[in-house]
Amino acid sequence: MASRLIEALFRNYYRRAQPDIPEIEKREIGLLTLDGVMVRHKSFKSLDDLKSLLVDKPPLGLYYSVALYERPDERDMEAKGWQGADLVFDIDGDHLDTPNCRGMELLNLKCLEDAKEEALKLLEALRNELGLEGVPVYSGHRGFHVHVRSDEVRKLGAAERRRLVDFLVARNLDLTKFEVRLGRKLIKLYLEEPLGSLARIMRGLDDGSYAVKIDEVVTADIHRLIRAPGSLNNKSGLIALPLSHSDLDKSAEDILERAIAFKKGQALVELEEPVEEVLGVKIGRKEAVLPLYIAIYLQLQGKAHIREEK
Repeated sequence: MASRLIEALFRNYYRRAQPDIPEIEKREIGLLTLDGVMVRHKSFKSLDDLKSLLVDKPPLGLYYSVALYERPDERDMEAKGWQGADLVFDIDGDHLDTPNCRGMELLNLKCLEDAKEEALKLLEALRNELGLEGVPVYSGHRGFHVHVRSDEVRKLGAAERRRLVDFLVARNLDLTKFEVRLGRKLIKLYLEEPLGSLARIMRGLDDGSYAVKIDEVVTADIHRLIRAPGSLNNKSGLIALPLSHSDLDKSAEDILERAIAFKKGQALVELEEPVEEVLGVKIGRKEAVLPLYIAIYLQLQGKAHIREEK
């Protein structure tokens, strides 16, 4: 259960900020309550209507369906009247097998940098190989989301999305398909000047870096709920921050700095277990006065309890 302080802070945030949910009247809305209960199958006619609820009863997490529905508030999925779905990708640092991310518990900037590089790789593959423009979003925690909202992808079914995932992760790669024999001579096309996906594959064939590391289940699910850009992440208290492509050229530290919703103030916390450092802030004591955003993060992670605001 969230503290009254977190409830008040989240309410104040939503008084001045509004999540980005395109075509909200066709989306199912999901709300994670302050008590940790997920409430689904909500529908709102406008962003203003949603904002009124966010201020009145601020949620810990706010989500919307990648799908567009005729009747988004129907509880029976078949009765909703599916009209299509955005194509959404999730890159989570917790799932990356890199030295910076392996075994990670609390958020660290080096792992977030690795996740950012995967997001850049994905955006490049979507644009250069599939002709699709993705909209990147920092998730507010350990990774990034990429939304593709063009009409050409919205009617793709689950099976088609799984095939697209296979393409991006280069599953079942068979290089013999890129070879031709001319008499006694074997021509290996991938040793010429490969283009598109083949260029990505050949650059990273030795170390496996050609595969875009995404959460495959998220992309294939045509009824998925995804965190709303502009909302607060229930695991961190940071903003799920919409980004431009050029933003990803900046450091992970710069992106994280922009995602801090509560930059002012400090709080006294009592640690539930030892924590030496979080995001460059030294702790290492049973009690500590910390920047407010660090205190909120530790409480939402179950690592500390905020005793009072200072």
